[in-house]
Amino acid sequence: MTAPLIVSSLAHDIHAAAACWGLQRAGVASRWIAGWHEGAPTLEIAPDAAPTIDNWGPDGTPRSVWFRRPMPPATLPNVAESDQRFVGDEWRRFAGNLHAVAGDMAGPLWVNPPASALRAEHKLVQLQAAAQLGLPFPATLMSSDPARIRAFVARHGRVVYKPFQTHSWQDASGRLFSTYARVVDADMLASDASLQLCPGIYQQAIDKICDLRVTVIGTHVFAARLDAPHDDDVVDWRSASIAGAVETSAYALPAVWRDGLLALQRKLDLALGCVDLVVDRSGALHFIEVNQAGQFLFLEQALPDLPLLRTLCALLAQGRLDCDPGAMPDDIGFAAYLDSEVYADWWAEVAPRLHTAGTVPPGVSLEA
Repeated sequence: MTAPLIVSSLAHDIHAAAACWGLQRAGVASRWIAGWHEGAPTLEIAPDAAPTIDNWGPDGTPRSVWFRRPMPPATLPNVAESDQRFVGDEWRRFAGNLHAVAGDMAGPLWVNPPASALRAEHKLVQLQAAAQLGLPFPATLMSSDPARIRAFVARHGRVVYKPFQTHSWQDASGRLFSTYARVVDADMLASDASLQLCPGIYQQAIDKICDLRVTVIGTHVFAARLDAPHDDDVVDWRSASIAGAVETSAYALPAVWRDGLLALQRKLDLALGCVDLVVDRSGALHFIEVNQAGQFLFLEQALPDLPLLRTLCALLAQGRLDCDPGAMPDDIGFAAYLDSEVYADWWAEVAPRLHTAGTVPPGVSLEA
């Protein structure tokens, strides 16, 4: 097996860019493609043989595939306008077949197996797995039924609303607004028609003292504490992080939670995950969610002793969950990447294309 393959459609994906740099520092070639139309393998099956995935290209079968943030292209190069819809749909259906079987086939380490990654995007799947493992989490309702929503709020008192996926809007002045988690108030529940228009996630609010962001890379677990300014309404640390108002510090994760999160990764069949936990006033931890394509380099930027980039590169270079970061060069780190000419050149190329050009902090992509 040869060079790791990174699949991300975001030109400004700093995690993919840093991984390419780190692998190069380790003497490991890598390939970054925006989608399968830039380099798809071949699928084959016969009545008397198991299905195969091969013909990955001139470099051969990759040692690992980081299924990072793929999206279908808006348009396909070298395809006539009249054929765009047909060819695009064929690529999506090909990708669906590949994604459905990839994790079950011998070959590269998938980070993460596509079918598992796509399934783990569903919050109910995550919470069901957490329940089966005995990991505590807040009571949760997913509904557009006004009566059920109001009854849930009446039962649990302080309740948080969150969207199934964060969405952002930009007004005519260029100001950016996003749907972060916030505490439900009476005005939000006043209109039946409004509640019925769109389903949402309603979750019992935990009286928390801080948030935890836990990055699980293979069998390695790294925890950081996030302290944001107290706000009775907005409870999502990400809204404060945009203003640089979050304090990040090291956190010693209890062994029972370390083991529990590793078990959760195995249950969800994930090789990499960014887990959000909260700590209540008694010191107890509560599971909130896991983002299988989450961001983590902002943690290493704040806490340089967290070897997140080095461990990721070890995972991709060695192609195994029990990777050995100690076998990688000591100088692979996010701070070194940000100081490199490689980063400067890359950022100079992609920053002008962003709708908030030049304002995105290192370690964070707009699609957090």
